[in-house]
This record gives sequence, structure tokens and C-alpha cells, in this order.
Amino acid sequence: MQLAWYGLSSLLFGIILFFPVRKLMLAMNINRQQRKLQREVTDEEREILRRKVTVWAAGLAVTFAFLYNRFLFFKFFAGT
Repeated sequence: MQLAWYGLSSLLFGIILFFPVRKLMLAMNINRQQRKLQREVTDEEREILRRKVTVWAAGLAVTFAFLYNRFLFFKFFAGT
């Protein structure tokens, strides 16, 4: 039962984290690209950056969620 709860809660936490992480990473990448090119980023370049960031943000959010939940489960449910 705990294994199912661990997996479900980690996945849900990862999904919730995905959206703010993607937004933050996209803003950072767009700003970095604008500094590098010394001009505004076009819509096409913004879309390319969004696709790249989406993959990285999903991986990062889900990985963090599973590791954080693992820490919490060992801390609070180690004796059961």
C-alpha cells in the first residue's frame, strides 16, 4: 500500500511542480538568449526554447518529486 501511495503522490507532486519549473526555466533561457544575441527573441526561437525546456522541466520536476518523497517516506514511515 505504501509503495502505491509513494508512486502516486510522487507523480502528482511532479506534475504540480512541472508548471512553475517550466516557466522559471523558460524565462531564464529566454533572458540568456537575449543577452547572447543582444536582441529580442523571435516567436520561432521562443517556441524552440519552450520545447527544449519542457523536456528538461518534466525530468527535473519528476526526479525531484520522487527523491523528496523518498526522503519523507523514510523519515516518517521507517518504523512501520
